[in-house]
Amino acid sequence: MMHQKPCIIFDMDGTLIDSSAAMTQSVNFVRASIGLEPITKNDLEYYINQPDQHLAKIFYNTAEYDRAHKALFKDHYLASSSRSIALYPYVREMLESLHQKATLNIATNASDFFATHMLEHLGILDFFTHVRGSNNVELPKPHPQMIEMIMRESSSTKVKTILVGDSIKDEMAAQRADVRFIFASWGYGTSETASLKARDIQELLRLLDSFI
Repeated sequence: MMHQKPCIIFDMDGTLIDSSAAMTQSVNFVRASIGLEPITKNDLEYYINQPDQHLAKIFYNTAEYDRAHKALFKDHYLASSSRSIALYPYVREMLESLHQKATLNIATNASDFFATHMLEHLGILDFFTHVRGSNNVELPKPHPQMIEMIMRESSSTKVKTILVGDSIKDEMAAQRADVRFIFASWGYGTSETASLKARDIQELLRLLDSFI
């Protein structure tokens, strides 16, 4: 019987990629087009990482996301984000170390289109077997659907799966999927309850190596 590789699922923004400045610039581009004052990067980081936030209302003062606003955001983000997004230090080295020993995957509340674009731009897309976004499930994180989808696609078990993320949404998704969780302390969120926390990428790699 072939040995089943561990399944490691990473959140993307705030965990592998520092993208909040780019997201803030694009949200503020849309806000300016509809006469709203800019929001701060700190505010954006807070709101996108808290559960049960009405982001369309917070960002654009609309009951639901407007198709025109989404198009403006997409065009601006694709045109400008490459100048602002970056990998956190040692992410590439970590992925190089892990990808032969485990199945690496992405579960992000961004769309898979944006995720694939950013991962490819940063030269790390090929490390990942599955890249799943909010558009691939009915309910994004903190619901467990995305985690469960990747587990099915990877033929993985709960025991063999671990999620790495930087927000309470990630932690809640891991709890609801009944898989282990490591909190990325360098990201945009906070956690008072995660039992496993990594202060930096090197510590994360040590924790993941012990899991593998």
